[in-house]
Amino acid sequence: MLTVKKNDIDCLTEAVYQLLSGKKVHPLMLPADYPDNELKQCYEYFNKLTTEYASTADFMYSLSRGELDYDAPQGNMVVLQSFKSLQANLKHLTWVTQQIAEGNFDHTVNFMGDFSDAFNSMTRQLKEAFDKIQEQNLQLQTANETIRKDKDKINSLLSSILPEKVIHELETTGRTTPRLYDNVTVFFSDIVDFTTESSKIDPVMLIDELNGVFTMFDSIVTETKGERIKTIGDAFLAVWGMHDDLENHAEMAVKAAKKIVEDLQARNDSWFIKWQVRIGIHTGSIVGGVVGTTKFIYDVFGDTVNVVSRLESNSEPMRINISEPVYQQIQNAFSVEERGNIYVKGKGDLKMYFVE
Repeated sequence: MLTVKKNDIDCLTEAVYQLLSGKKVHPLMLPADYPDNELKQCYEYFNKLTTEYASTADFMYSLSRGELDYDAPQGNMVVLQSFKSLQANLKHLTWVTQQIAEGNFDHTVNFMGDFSDAFNSMTRQLKEAFDKIQEQNLQLQTANETIRKDKDKINSLLSSILPEKVIHELETTGRTTPRLYDNVTVFFSDIVDFTTESSKIDPVMLIDELNGVFTMFDSIVTETKGERIKTIGDAFLAVWGMHDDLENHAEMAVKAAKKIVEDLQARNDSWFIKWQVRIGIHTGSIVGGVVGTTKFIYDVFGDTVNVVSRLESNSEPMRINISEPVYQQIQNAFSVEERGNIYVKGKGDLKMYFVE
């Protein structure tokens, strides 16, 4: 019959109590010569239990803190196996969450019952929201592209009627103010006998002709750093030195005028409709600004504009008539024919020159 000492039972009872109280339990020790009986075996099983319980408790504590890479201990306790399964599922949940964060909504989870249902429902809702956002982004991109194209068209249209610096001023401040330009060169041309010749041409063809001629003028003016201000019927007005620091604006205006005469003559040589122009060029001060509030235009004003108009009217077909201020600036660059003083209504005698 098994003989058990009361002290041995008390040690075992105290150890069980410590274990159930959540306190650290030290291994139970028996004398080395203790008989190999059921109590010794009970002590050994209890020590194994407490060891496995301690390692399981450490594992559970680490898992509760989110340390999913904690190495799970060895053991056969059901609770340990359950927590190992939980660890694997939480790792999988973490991976699925990362996939969803990267925009891959095709993954689901299938553990923890109601949690899985709620998580998968959340994923579906996120996918629907993400798809909707993507669709809205595409619509927004299309709208932005349409707006950009419309803005480009508007800017292109504005560029055809307003100087670039005026457009910039309107974009940044919403308004523009008239400005005095002290030293610029103004070009004014008129087609010879336009009224008579135009009556012989179909109106549609007449517009095509003017468009072709003035497009050529525009190209030459732009190449020589000038700005077309406006056309009035068959008249063409351009300015050099308004919005750019162009010291040789008079030379550039004369260069443009000579190119216009040259290209127009070449056009006449190969086309059945012949056009000729008279050109006047004058240097002086002008005021430039936007006129109107709805159908606005950019225009220039001042005595310089009046003088250049008189120079044009006192010119001859396919000739360039310049004033004394222009001559003083271009005399070393171009050959001229002095015409002497010519009376101009409202101005008196003006010294004029033909550019050769």
